[in-house]
Amino acid sequence: MAVERGTFNDAVVEPGKWVKRYPRRDLADARRRARALRLISRLDLPFAVPEVIDDRLDLPLGEAHVVISYVPGEQAGTASDEAVREVLDALAAVEPTEELLALLDEPLRHAGGTHTAETIREHVFPLLDKDERAQAEEVLRRFAELPEAKGFVHGDLAPVNLRWHKGKVSGIIDWDFACAGDPALDAASFANYGWPLVRRVRPELYERARTHAAMFPLTGAVSALLQDSDPARFLAWFRRRCAVREHPPAS
Repeated sequence: MAVERGTFNDAVVEPGKWVKRYPRRDLADARRRARALRLISRLDLPFAVPEVIDDRLDLPLGEAHVVISYVPGEQAGTASDEAVREVLDALAAVEPTEELLALLDEPLRHAGGTHTAETIREHVFPLLDKDERAQAEEVLRRFAELPEAKGFVHGDLAPVNLRWHKGKVSGIIDWDFACAGDPALDAASFANYGWPLVRRVRPELYERARTHAAMFPLTGAVSALLQDSDPARFLAWFRRRCAVREHPPAS
């Protein structure tokens, strides 16, 4: 067994069997996300999604937990255009029901939701120097100018949440940030495998994806601060970009 710490939950993992997630706060949100996961796991997706096995979120905080199925597979350091396109196409094809829409997260809720920019200025800017704040303001300006776009979005398609088998994504975990938002946010996550891949697979989303990626260190830092966690790795990430004055750096 292994113990892991996520954004909202501490988890006990029994590899090959199950994952028991203990929310650290906000049981109402945990219950909403569990209900959403039940619906997401029933969607006709070409990859595995964790299924809710047991729900004891009626217990007090500290004891409350939800047990979900373990999704097997490996992490991968490279990705093919075909594999990434299959994931993004599958998400784009989802038409959420009214029931699911009511349960999905608000886009960037973990970072302030519709007040993300103000929340970043309030909590993150005091930790930045003058030049870093100026560069952060430019990132926020780009973000504010994004056109409104709505699609079914996972919200955190980082490599750690992808499971691979024989060159294809066989499973996707951690649907806590799933929302009706900009599909370019999910496209941006695949820049972990290189921006040229994103340009080839989603040329129409490429520039929007770069703006979302520019926000990642800032939203990560403010989310950590709001969760009473250490934002150091996100601030270091942002400062590396500030050093080369590219948000995000071209690959």
